[in-house]
Amino acid sequence: MTHTLGAIAKAVQGELEGDAAIVIHGVREVEEAGEGEICVVIDRRYTRALPRLAASAFILPPGVDAGGRPAIRTANLREALIRVLLLFHPECTSQAGVEAGAFVAPGAALGRDVFVADGAVVRDGARIGDRCQIHSHAVVGENAVVGEGSVLFPNVTLYPGVVLGRRVRIHSGTVVGSDGFGYVCDAAGLPQKIPQVGTVEIGDDVEIGANCAVDRATIGATRIGAGTKIDNLVQVGHNCQIGKNCRIVGLVGLSGSVTLGDGCVLAGQAGVADHVTIADHAVVGAQAGVHRDLPTGNWLGSPAIPAEEAYRVYTVLSRLPEMRRALRAVEERLRRLEEGLMPAGSHREGG
Repeated sequence: MTHTLGAIAKAVQGELEGDAAIVIHGVREVEEAGEGEICVVIDRRYTRALPRLAASAFILPPGVDAGGRPAIRTANLREALIRVLLLFHPECTSQAGVEAGAFVAPGAALGRDVFVADGAVVRDGARIGDRCQIHSHAVVGENAVVGEGSVLFPNVTLYPGVVLGRRVRIHSGTVVGSDGFGYVCDAAGLPQKIPQVGTVEIGDDVEIGANCAVDRATIGATRIGAGTKIDNLVQVGHNCQIGKNCRIVGLVGLSGSVTLGDGCVLAGQAGVADHVTIADHAVVGAQAGVHRDLPTGNWLGSPAIPAEEAYRVYTVLSRLPEMRRALRAVEERLRRLEEGLMPAGSHREGG
């Protein structure tokens, strides 16, 4: 697939400098791009290296000297990256229809232009919206709902009664609606399972990565708000309430009944204890441990504390061995001083 530089400038809504007829056949990383390719220079460190770079054209921020090289100017480089990538790599859409080897129960309802791949299963009472894609070995359980334009990649499992909004994307290996981890011990101390009879409700435009688990509620619904993006290997416990437009990075674990406000960010391997509430737009750093409610702000460490305080703590931590040696030296000097000040024949208490 090729595009002229003029067409690319129009697609990214940028200002063209150079020959609009230059033909571009691909997008590459700044250091790797060569003849016939374009790169987006987001990292300003590379702007000083433009003369030695081999790309045929660049997408640059305003004010950067292109040295006479063909360029497209835009203030929003990350949005330009999205647009140019979609231009050269449009999302593949599967041809509508039910492939041989798929199973669609007689009581299931499929909308228009739905694709169901070989090996996929759609159970009785399930409702699949228009233009959905159900890929190989995905399972849509009884009475589950998949909103229009959604995509279930291979080996996704939706348990019965799960509800997905529109344009939801769920990647391979993810399970939505498995039982929450709920047990109570009986008089003999043996764990007894609490029936998990709730469901999961996922809003519009949510994307969930590979090998995640979203547990159904004990009663009611586990909810993920519209626009939220979840990375790979994330655990969402039963009855969690996740707000809109949150970003949850890989290996995060949310215990049962956690509440995240709108726009929260949880970095990799953060863990949140049960029944904790995190306010709108809070940012929880990597490997943070959250055991209490957090207001809006930046949080680091385990237990999580304000980031400004955490940076001071980390500075001290790196000096602890040195400080320990200094403290021991001070203690020894004090001991000797005390011994020198004692009257002759006196003894320390307990001596």
